[in-house]
Amino acid sequence: MTNSTQTVKLNPDLELRLTQAGTGRPALVLHGGAGPASVGGLAAHLAESMQAITPTHPGFDGTARPSSLASVAELAQAYLQYLSDAGLRDVLVVGSSVGGWIGAEMALQDSRRLISGLILLDAGGIAVDEAPSPNVFALEPARIFEAAFYDPAKFAPNPSSMTPERNALQRSNMATLPC
Repeated sequence: MTNSTQTVKLNPDLELRLTQAGTGRPALVLHGGAGPASVGGLAAHLAESMQAITPTHPGFDGTARPSSLASVAELAQAYLQYLSDAGLRDVLVVGSSVGGWIGAEMALQDSRRLISGLILLDAGGIAVDEAPSPNVFALEPARIFEAAFYDPAKFAPNPSSMTPERNALQRSNMATLPC
């Protein structure tokens, strides 16, 4: 399966970097704080039967984040604008972590009925009284991994095994949250 990456300009201040693969019903795959690579396997699986579209949230992996983009609700609006501008309908939105929060917000704002399905994976930002979650933005990185992964020793990224460039990029990604 071949991926293609493009940049789409939504307005003079905002560009989206999108990676696409596959054909068929569109699936918008929204990553969490670990960046777009964290949903790469999921997007590849979906691309076997769908058109998987994986945006890089503005401010992640070296992309620009305009100061006018200051909330999850505004990012959700931007993604809905992209779906509309691209003529996409019957979209399945799959969101992981903060991507789940963005996807939930998209579903709430979707007055044009572009989204027909929503899958949330370990979604952050959504308050549920019966299942309180820690404020991950106030936690040290090691504690974030403990809160985010069932088995952090097995699944959490190990900064000591990453290149200095990847560590710097990950720190930049984390500084982008919350958007």
